[in-house]
Amino acid sequence: MKKIAMLVLVAILSLGVLTACGGGGGSKSAREVEVVMGANGEWKFTPDLVEVTKGETVKFNLVNKDAAQAHSFIVAELNLKSQQVPANTTQSVTHTFDKTGEFALTCDVPGHKDAGMIGKIVVK
Repeated sequence: MKKIAMLVLVAILSLGVLTACGGGGGSKSAREVEVVMGANGEWKFTPDLVEVTKGETVKFNLVNKDAAQAHSFIVAELNLKSQQVPANTTQSVTHTFDKTGEFALTCDVPGHKDAGMIGKIVVK
């Protein structure tokens, strides 16, 4: 009986050590950033500046508040691109940033970039 109790105790302690050391193999969750597009009929991103750290994974929740127009979220230099987000819908896109610098954020719906739908992502 003492042997079984000792084995159970060792098993419980081992499980505690593995959990504390990250033995579960879980991954770090991505930071979430909400980006609103087309609010109040304006063709812009809010925020229009997003700062991240190299190696960081960010989940962008793209909220299109435009009642009539689709918008998109494109950072060509980083190969980061959403699908067109239809009016009054939300989509998400996740990206891990692997290089530093300042990168242009645009909407690739014709005419939107020229109308001022631009922003910047700064990776430090």
